[in-house]
Amino acid sequence: MEQINMEKFGAFVAVLRKEKGLTQKELGELLFVTDKTVSKWERGLSLPSVSLLLPLSEVLGVTVTELLRGERTQTESLSVAEVEQLLTQSLALSSGDPEQRRRQRRTWVKAYALCLIVSVLEIFGLRAAGCSWEHMSSSVFLVVLMMLIFAGWFCFAAPDTLPAYYDQNRISYYTDGIFRIHMAGMRFNNRNWPHIVRVCRRCCLGTAVLFPAVYFLFELAGLNRQFLPSLGLTLTGSLGIIAPIYMTGKKYE
Repeated sequence: MEQINMEKFGAFVAVLRKEKGLTQKELGELLFVTDKTVSKWERGLSLPSVSLLLPLSEVLGVTVTELLRGERTQTESLSVAEVEQLLTQSLALSSGDPEQRRRQRRTWVKAYALCLIVSVLEIFGLRAAGCSWEHMSSSVFLVVLMMLIFAGWFCFAAPDTLPAYYDQNRISYYTDGIFRIHMAGMRFNNRNWPHIVRVCRRCCLGTAVLFPAVYFLFELAGLNRQFLPSLGLTLTGSLGIIAPIYMTGKKYE
C-alpha cells in the first residue's frame, strides 16, 4: 500500500514550484500561508492541511494523488484503497505535532477564561451604570450566556477532525450530544472543519465581550427601552455567527 514520504513530497513541491517560476513567498500568497510554511513543506517537516491539498495541486498543475505520492503518475492508476490510505495518512500527518495541538488548545482555553472574566465584569458594570437585572436577563444575559456556551464547546470539546464519512458524503450538519450545527446548502468535511472551528471560537468569544459594550451604547441612546431596536440587537448578537460559519464553510468546502 502507498505510504506518504514527507521528504519526497517536499522535494516534489519544490520542483513543481520552480517549474512554475514561483518563489516560496509567491506560492504562499496564492494559498494564504506564509513562506515559512511553504519552506517546512519543502523540507519535509510538515504537510499542508487537508483543506490546502486541492488548491495546492491546482496551482502546481498536478492531481492531489500525484502530490501526495511525490511523483507524476500519468500512466498509472491507483486503486480506491490506495487513494483512501494516502488521504488518511495526509489527514493524520497534516494535523501537526500533538504537543503543538495541545499548546493551541491551551491558548484557546486561556482566551476563553479571559473573555469570561471580561464579560462578567462588563455585566456588573452595566448594573452599576443603572441597567436593570430584569431587562438585561432577556437580552445581554441571554446573548452572553449563549455565546459562552458555544465558545466553551468549540474551545474545550470540538474535535480536530471529522469522521471519514463526512468527506465521502454530502452532510450539512454536525451533531455531538446536545450540540448540533445544521447549515442547509453547505457540507461539512475535513477541508472546512478546522476553519469553521476557528471562526466560531473567534466569533463566539468576540460577541460575548463586545455585546455588553454595544448594549451599553444602546442604553445610553435610549434604544434598549424600545422593543424593536432591543429585539433586533438581541437577535443580531444571538444569530450573528451563522453568516461567518456559512461563508467560511462554503469558502473551504
